[in-house]
Amino acid sequence: MLRSMTGFGRKESVYQDLRVTVEMRAVNHRFCEVVVRLPKSYAVLEDQVKKIVGAKVQRGRVDITISLERQAVAQKTVAVDWELAEQYVQLSREATIRLAVEGRLSIDELFAMPGVLTTAEPEQLAPEEIAEWVSATVSEATDDLLLMREREGERLLADFKQRLQKIERCAEEIHTLSPTVVEEHRSRLLARIAEWKSELKQEFEEQRVMQEILLLAERSDITEELTRLSSHCVEFGNQLNGAEAVGRRLDFLLQEMNREANTICSKANHVGISHLAVEIKAELEKMREQVQNIE
Repeated sequence: MLRSMTGFGRKESVYQDLRVTVEMRAVNHRFCEVVVRLPKSYAVLEDQVKKIVGAKVQRGRVDITISLERQAVAQKTVAVDWELAEQYVQLSREATIRLAVEGRLSIDELFAMPGVLTTAEPEQLAPEEIAEWVSATVSEATDDLLLMREREGERLLADFKQRLQKIERCAEEIHTLSPTVVEEHRSRLLARIAEWKSELKQEFEEQRVMQEILLLAERSDITEELTRLSSHCVEFGNQLNGAEAVGRRLDFLLQEMNREANTICSKANHVGISHLAVEIKAELEKMREQVQNIE
């Protein structure tokens, strides 16, 4: 199936109190390039994500953003170092006796002492605990991306077929016109000879005239170019129905078709054929712009 290289995929899922959101944006690229953005604490999952996407995407640059957030606000925990607090209290009592001063350590002052109170962030799930869950979500997002690429590929397929049919029609018209090129040149040459004979009153060698006509026929023969162009059109149509990534093959075929069209245009020496060759080249140029986006 023909696929575009551009597309977007998105998927969300929940595991315990975590929500993962996977977003993918794909654009055209000569090879397959996968760029992953993950929270630092889960960066170890990057290679795993690339393998999942790389197994399904053959060409294109895919930018993946994976975000993880808690569904509910997690509360921090507060802990008291009772042993350290008791030391502070004991030292306060000893200082009162030793220094003979009045005073008492209040609870507010005690909790303000360094190290007595500590706060802890909520425990975070380890990467290995969520690896399978994240992988499944990435796989679903990739399928979503591929679905969009396939829909765009269907539109490109219809456009390619329409333009290919036009090229084939132009080639058929050129094939019909090509035999007339030599005859028209022969008629023009003989007409000029007749005009020159009356003016110069000189005989022309008929054999020399025929040699000139045969030389032109050989130079303007486009049978080989038309055959190759037709063959490339057939192969292009076959590749459109391929199951693999065919973008680079299609691009190569279009280059070859354009080369044949250029040769036809330069060899034919015929206004009608030249116009038809230019039409072919115009369609090929539009197809080359589109094929740059084919996987």
